[in-house]
Amino acid sequence: MNTQADLRIQFSALIPMTGDVIENGDLVIHDGLIQSIETRKTQAQETTVIDLSDHLLLPGFINAHCHLSLSCLKEKVPKAESFCDWVRALLKISAEIPFLDRLAGIREGAEEMISSGVTTLADYISQTELFPEYVELPLRKILFLEALGFHQDRARQVCKEIAAILDSHDSHRNPIFQFGLAPHAPYSVSSYLFKALKELAQRRKLPFSCHLAEFPEEIRFLQEGGGELEEFLIERGVFDDQWKPPGKSILPYLHSLDVLGNMVAVHLNHIEESDLKLMHQQHTGAVFCPGSTLWFGRKKILPLRKMLGLGIAIGLGTDSLASNDSLNFLRELRIAETMAPEVTRMEWLRIATRGGAEVLGTSTGTIQPGAPADLIGFRMNTNTQKYEDIPFEENRKQVDFSMIAGQQIKI
Repeated sequence: MNTQADLRIQFSALIPMTGDVIENGDLVIHDGLIQSIETRKTQAQETTVIDLSDHLLLPGFINAHCHLSLSCLKEKVPKAESFCDWVRALLKISAEIPFLDRLAGIREGAEEMISSGVTTLADYISQTELFPEYVELPLRKILFLEALGFHQDRARQVCKEIAAILDSHDSHRNPIFQFGLAPHAPYSVSSYLFKALKELAQRRKLPFSCHLAEFPEEIRFLQEGGGELEEFLIERGVFDDQWKPPGKSILPYLHSLDVLGNMVAVHLNHIEESDLKLMHQQHTGAVFCPGSTLWFGRKKILPLRKMLGLGIAIGLGTDSLASNDSLNFLRELRIAETMAPEVTRMEWLRIATRGGAEVLGTSTGTIQPGAPADLIGFRMNTNTQKYEDIPFEENRKQVDFSMIAGQQIKI
């Protein structure tokens, strides 16, 4: 039975991501959770009613990979043919950014995401002094603590530091905030640190993420050693002279370390199709970052159609404004469709919602009883032929309604 605390949202159409489109109904919300989807009530005096009877409702979008704290670098980092040269420029410019400018960038970037329908953010972060700013953001969020350490002797110390961060910031946690662990990449994290971080993540029941197969030199480095990545690590003073290249492609290498299971694997531009079966077996989720891939001018992307056919979970991410022109998620959807037209619009919407939830292991991404009331709405016009076309309309820059955990967000 409904109570005074219930909220009823009238809608024209709803895509639940669990089945067929539902038309002309009411969505009932209680204590931040979806209670039921019902036929339209002519009177509902026992509830507060939000009239979205001319709207399409979707689960909120999930930005499955971002570096929001780099938003202050928008249009500041030049493109470069060499990935290492781009990183050099990023590190130099980022170090010169005033703290207050970084905070302002976080707020502006979050506002852009929220206005374009993002309700859950999975973000990489390494600066603990930024945590209070993230806590205040109205987004549901997973903060992945990004770890670096190529020298094997660093593994134990890095894990101690991360465990201390988790313990000291435990009070920041709330129902829409959690931590995760993120070894940066196989070329910047030793095998010892990978295994230690995975063990810590399992012990603390935290999600585990990593940048993988983003550019060709990364793969060549693991197979042969040397080259520009080794030069870069030596330049940074972190190369381990005892290191030997494993001589394997990236996924088999991580599988040999027993760290691939349930990993949130970001980018995968140069994933081997022969490794897809391994991803499926290990329940490794993929995050596609189309805007960043376009910004870098990369020609190869992950084999989305084959991944979908195998049932591999796929999410969508923006990456950062150091390697993307915008954090607008509607723009990200349109770029994704252009880059992979073999994926249907309904599949893209699923990737942007339920797919991201499956990759990250969250309970969001669907509209069904018991799920969090994270919702977005689009005011419909009479020219639309298919509901799934609405978020892709070129003139749409933002959503018309947004709700996180049952609380409406002003946009």
